[in-house]
This record gives sequence, C-alpha cells and structure tokens, in this order.
Amino acid sequence: MASSKAPPFTLYEYRASPFCVAIRIALAECGVTFTPREVDPIKDRTAAFLRRSPFGRLPALVEHRPSGELSVFESPAILHFLAERFEKSPLSFSDLSSKAQALSWLSFLSSGLGDLLWSVLTEAHLYEGSDTRSQMMRAFMEELERQLDVLDKHLARRAYLAGDYSIADTLATPLLDLLDQLKEIELVAYPHVLSWRERLRGRPSYKHAWPSA
Repeated sequence: MASSKAPPFTLYEYRASPFCVAIRIALAECGVTFTPREVDPIKDRTAAFLRRSPFGRLPALVEHRPSGELSVFESPAILHFLAERFEKSPLSFSDLSSKAQALSWLSFLSSGLGDLLWSVLTEAHLYEGSDTRSQMMRAFMEELERQLDVLDKHLARRAYLAGDYSIADTLATPLLDLLDQLKEIELVAYPHVLSWRERLRGRPSYKHAWPSA
C-alpha cells in the first residue's frame, strides 16, 4: 500500500518563471520531493499565500515541520536555504571560500544578469516585427554582450562559476535558456558559456525541472 504521507515541501510557483524553474532544479539536486502549487501572480494573492510571500512574489517554498511551517521567499534566499539545509547535496558549501564565491555569483545572476535579461526580452517584445531598435535596446544588448564576455573569460578556467557546481549554477541554468529567445545573441561567440550551458542541461536535475527536456 502506497504511503499517504505528504511531501515535506510545498513550492508555490509560476512555471513560466525562470526563478521558479531554478528552485525545481535545486530541489531535484537535493533529492527532495515536493508538492507544486501553481499560482497566478496577479489573481491569486490570497491572504494564505501572502502569509508565505508577503509581497506576492514567486517562488515561495514552505517546509512542513512538526513545529509548524517554515516559509522562505525570493529565489536567492530559497537557494541559500536549501544549500544549508541539505549538507550532503551537491549544493552544499564545502568551506567558507566556496560559499562566498557561490553567493557572490548568485547575487550577480539575480540582480545583474536576471534583471538585464528581463529588460532585454521586454524591450524585444515591444519592438517585435520592427527593423528599428530603440536606443535603450541597444544599450541593453551592449551590456548583455559585456556580461557574457566576462562570464566566458571566467569559465575558461573552471567548469562552474564557483569551481564546483553550486546554487549559482542552479539559478544560471534557466536564465541561460532565455538566451534562446534572443536571435541577436549567438552563443558560439562565447564558447565557454556555451559549454557551461550544455553541462548544466546535461544534469539529471534539469530533466526533473523540464520533464520534456
């Protein structure tokens, strides 16, 4: 007879969000089962959800403990929590130096590359079908190319951002997938970034996050 015990985690998510996909990947890396709860970020701001994510942002992760619920919101915080919570997982920090490196890159990906990609894709959508690029779009693309160049040089000397696989790479995985939506970016110009992306896509956790991958 199958156990009726509920998974110890509930993930409140919007599947189209790369930040939610990153948490799915992290949970798979930790070998953790969870209950997915799809949330419309506009329509589903219920009091119960806002208790778990005060600003109504996704993702939010809830651990169901005997002492009560533990809620964590914002993807960098969730990733950090999982790395500390599951010390034997590939996400755990081996020492203070690796932790510092992973958190530094995680911060850049969240507020740097992540925000920039969102701006680029929004601007690209506004000018879809037009031969004209806005001045803002040109500036965004120049900055994106600069960031990819920095990443490419950094990855020329290591397999992953912090040396070993870390939560920074977990967040990078779905962000790199967004580059497929930008015809202006040819990743062959950044061979080390391209190889890194293939390594990330080759991990079993990627297939757990994207069952059709």
